[in-house]
Amino acid sequence: MKVRIPPSGVVLVLCVISCSVGFLPHVPARARSPSTARIELYSEAQASGRPDAPAPPLELYAAPRAERGVEPLYAAPRAERRGERKTTLEGDSRVVTLEKEDPFSSPQLQLEKSTGMEDMLRELREIQGSANRTYCILGTRHCSYLHQQIIELLSYALVLSGNHVYTSGAAGTNAAAIRGALRANSTELLTVILPQSRSKQTEDCQELIAEVTQVVQMPENDALSLDVASKRCNRRLVKETEHLIAFAYHDSKTVVRTTVEAKEMDKLVTVMYLD
Repeated sequence: MKVRIPPSGVVLVLCVISCSVGFLPHVPARARSPSTARIELYSEAQASGRPDAPAPPLELYAAPRAERGVEPLYAAPRAERRGERKTTLEGDSRVVTLEKEDPFSSPQLQLEKSTGMEDMLRELREIQGSANRTYCILGTRHCSYLHQQIIELLSYALVLSGNHVYTSGAAGTNAAAIRGALRANSTELLTVILPQSRSKQTEDCQELIAEVTQVVQMPENDALSLDVASKRCNRRLVKETEHLIAFAYHDSKTVVRTTVEAKEMDKLVTVMYLD
């Protein structure tokens, strides 16, 4: 469908447009910044070839970063400054990453670490081995109830698996070892060596060893102090067994000394510190 506009309508539209343009507000041209004016002036002078051309503005001069006061450390390529070190001042938010040498990379430290692991694995294999062995369980008198339960369970498991357990007559660790071995109902696999005569022992110890069939007394130590007699008794226990399992604190002098002597005799030693 075609619409035909008469000539009078076209004239009316043109008059309306011209009137609207006449009423539009005047928008002044944006003032040029001084730097823009200098750039245009410099461009016109260079084009005309005048000798009195002004100096180029600072915006056109791109000097290297090192010449503009930038520190050489950050002006250098990243690959060159990667290994450099810079002291960080207070308030500086830049972070400098330094490589730290691994102390475990030393062959000597690796050798010592592997040796310790081999000894530990060897001791575990000896404890879990199927062959029947002789074990000596010694330890401190001052032992908590929880530790006594653990020692009693260990002694019970060793005797139940056919191993022979040796210990001495005293409260704490030794008493727990005796109770655990008696629970296994194999009195022939338990031997108690007393540091002195039976009469020198406490009433609790005498009641406990009354159920033990193999009790060895050392009356030759009755005239000695209990400390000296215990050292001799422990030395004898270590000689008659293959593996020493000790429960001690780091300040348990008698027990720790026994472990040192056992190592000198080339015995297997497992020390469990309670502190």
